[in-house]
Amino acid sequence: RGHTVVWQNQLPSWVSSLPLNQVQQAMESHITTEASHYKGQVYAWDVVNEPFNGDGSFVSDVFYRAMGSGYIADALRTAHAADPGAQLSLNDYN
Repeated sequence: RGHTVVWQNQLPSWVSSLPLNQVQQAMESHITTEASHYKGQVYAWDVVNEPFNGDGSFVSDVFYRAMGSGYIADALRTAHAADPGAQLSLNDYN
């Protein structure tokens, strides 16, 4: 199982410095690179990790600020395109 591809707590510092209009491309590129590299070797991916606060609201991370709540669906679509045979999930602790 691949854990995790998109998580605000494990980002290179340069991602947070990107202009918001470049965040989506950087996220999609990272997902495509990871999922393509391990295609057929990883049966499932935790694509997005911990996107919600304890009260159910979205974490206001760089992805949410750049793309709104749609970043989750975009991340899942991108992962599916890169590795259509893998199971995909959103992982959260609550």
